[in-house]
Amino acid sequence: MLELLLLRHAEAEPAALDGDDFQRPLTARGRDAALAAAARLAALPWQPQRLLYSPAARTAATATLIAPVLKLDAHTLQAVPELYLATPQTLGRVVQIWHGNASKVMIVGHNPGLSDWGAQMDPGFAGHNLPTAGYWLVSGPVTGPALG
Repeated sequence: MLELLLLRHAEAEPAALDGDDFQRPLTARGRDAALAAAARLAALPWQPQRLLYSPAARTAATATLIAPVLKLDAHTLQAVPELYLATPQTLGRVVQIWHGNASKVMIVGHNPGLSDWGAQMDPGFAGHNLPTAGYWLVSGPVTGPALG
């Protein structure tokens, strides 16, 4: 059985005039929010065995800030290019391919894909939108069409 926690990246700087969305760094407030989210996550009885993240600057920074607080080793983290602005279908495929032996997987990614996927997998999430540094633990194991 696979369990998922979806985490949206923390607050990032606005896009530069050249429109380079991929390189947007976290703001100071975003770094603080990522660390606060990490502290809340560390207090949960649920801990990830694998952390998959988009290689965009803001998601990579969020994952990098959270990992030590959760006591995750570097080998449990994986940047996955397909997670950048991924659709729910792509998120499902990525998890199928990259979860390895892990039964508890955290994904650090982007909206609207994360929120849309959360709503598809968990009726309790329907109508919600993950805020920056917000997370959703999918209730129950994930199977079937939710995984691509």
